[in-house]
Amino acid sequence: MSGRATDRIRFWLERFLLRGPQYRLLFIAALIGLMSIGAGVLVLPSGTFDSPGEAIWWAFLRLSDPGYLGDDEGFWVRTVSTLLTVSGYVVFLGSLVAIMTQWLNATMARLESGLTPVTRNNHFVILGWTNRTVAVLREILLSEARVRRFLRHRGARSLHIVVLCDEVTPALHQDLKEQLGPLWNERRITLRTGSPLRVEHLERVDFLHAGVILIPGNDFIPDGGMALDTRTVKTLLSIDGAARSEGEPPPLVVAELLDARKLALARRAYGGPLELVASDAAIARLLVQTARHPGLSSVYNELLSQESEGNELYLPDGDGFVGQPLEALGAAFPLGVVLGLVRHEGTRVRPYLNPPAGLRVEAGDRIVVMAQEVESVQPANQAPPRLRPRGLPGTLRAKEGSRRILVLGWSHKVPAFLRELSTYRQESFHVDILATVPPARRELQDRGYNMNPDRVMVRHLHGDYTVQAELLALEPLAYDNVILMGSDWLRSTQDADARTILGALLLNELAPKREHRASLLVELLDPENAALLEGGVAEVLTTPILMSHILAQVALRPELRSVFEDLFAAGGTEVVFRDPLEHGLEGSLSFDDLAEAAFARGETALGVIDSTSPGDLSGSELFLNPDRDRRWDCSRIQIVVLATYAKEARAAPAAPAS
Repeated sequence: MSGRATDRIRFWLERFLLRGPQYRLLFIAALIGLMSIGAGVLVLPSGTFDSPGEAIWWAFLRLSDPGYLGDDEGFWVRTVSTLLTVSGYVVFLGSLVAIMTQWLNATMARLESGLTPVTRNNHFVILGWTNRTVAVLREILLSEARVRRFLRHRGARSLHIVVLCDEVTPALHQDLKEQLGPLWNERRITLRTGSPLRVEHLERVDFLHAGVILIPGNDFIPDGGMALDTRTVKTLLSIDGAARSEGEPPPLVVAELLDARKLALARRAYGGPLELVASDAAIARLLVQTARHPGLSSVYNELLSQESEGNELYLPDGDGFVGQPLEALGAAFPLGVVLGLVRHEGTRVRPYLNPPAGLRVEAGDRIVVMAQEVESVQPANQAPPRLRPRGLPGTLRAKEGSRRILVLGWSHKVPAFLRELSTYRQESFHVDILATVPPARRELQDRGYNMNPDRVMVRHLHGDYTVQAELLALEPLAYDNVILMGSDWLRSTQDADARTILGALLLNELAPKREHRASLLVELLDPENAALLEGGVAEVLTTPILMSHILAQVALRPELRSVFEDLFAAGGTEVVFRDPLEHGLEGSLSFDDLAEAAFARGETALGVIDSTSPGDLSGSELFLNPDRDRRWDCSRIQIVVLATYAKEARAAPAAPAS
């Protein structure tokens, strides 16, 4: 046989065996049959067998069971029987065990890889594994009361979450178990492999029958935020197109975009119910508000996180109070704080936070209440409304003068931060940005953020803030604010946070040497690193946690999107701190006394900050919605209030966050 013919046979045999385990078994069966026939022909002349069939059956029995070896007689028959028995161990038993083991391993690997489609109804679908995915899962699992209401509204019985990842591996499963800890439940969480850009992969998570689909953002992607938003828009087009072709109603989608300018494009891409959150604008608002009102990070960390027990925003039904003025509902929610209401006006959901007196509840309205748990806002706990005197809102005034801000580090959120600063019409800011990213690559103007150069004056500096000499040359403590940005151009959250924490430690070493302390704000990208800066003079915002909370809560109660947007936007209402003396309060007073005084001035008291040393963040403690009977020493506290800007001081329209 020529070499070319041999190669052709080998190629055919290879293609045959690679078809699957059933073809391998067929090949071994054929080989065993040939060996039985050959051995039967060899022993037939011995005269021991009456027919060829009996000889072939004898050979097959010796191949399959060595126990027959002692029954044979004659040298030749015993020699052939011995060879058959040894061959049986190798071919019959060894090959079958190897094939079955390989098939079982391949089956288990395929099952573990998450390629099998799920069949669910009204489940949660999370598309993509990012630095927000675990936080979103934790938020959903911790929101038990809201999840029950969500499932009951859709007729579902139990919570189930399906996550579509690029690749599901045992290491990913183990990492998820470790991060979720006691919240992990295999019956509630399923991982599937696939890309949200491909409809056949989306079918693995049964996306058309989902109760809600969440598309979280990611701070670390090779091609930048523009590429991620492009993929998000493409995913929305895929879901919408599949729903149209199947004749199914498109499910609710809650998606995060990294660039607020893509909001209109994303809305056009999807014809179903859609809630969008632009993380660059949302995070920029949180950073600006905290820079303008140092100490707000503790308020945001409690309201926008379930990592520890605290207060959240709830939207109980207001139909039981139709016709009642909003200022009379405080007594109806004794375990919470009424912030306002949410009203559907056509296709728009409009929030009324800290509204003026006289706003009455209408049918379909929802009351915005800050409380520790959902049971605190249930009808069973509500007392009859009681009218309280309400002052005229509009107590906030624009801050005079210019604020100097030093930004250390660079990310895609910096341009949105500068744009947010420019929305404050009557305030001006001098911003210096120090980063290792060359100024030419920062492309502020190319990103299309229209900043007013008269209100926000920006100076780009090239350097490394982790080098002490370069940091000292700027005299950072001479600024009003120093903001350490999480650098999303690095490889991972750990690399980014390592630089940020090092910069914060260097600034903390300088702080005791200066009488004037700049307000230090640190953005972290990994929740595990937040504990490393506890007890310092820096305020910390772990932005992936905050954004995950917003995404999860908007998925469970879409009306909350408008509340978050209004609460953190420039102008309108803001969370600020008031000295009790501004309300004419002195001595030891209860929170009810503080709340009544703030209400009479047109503000809504949310809680108090108790500090052993005024102005020292490390020695202060936040108490939102505190016990009404506890008394506070007015000389050592500040009141956390929700206040409204006077009309002449309202800010310019900001880039929409959602």
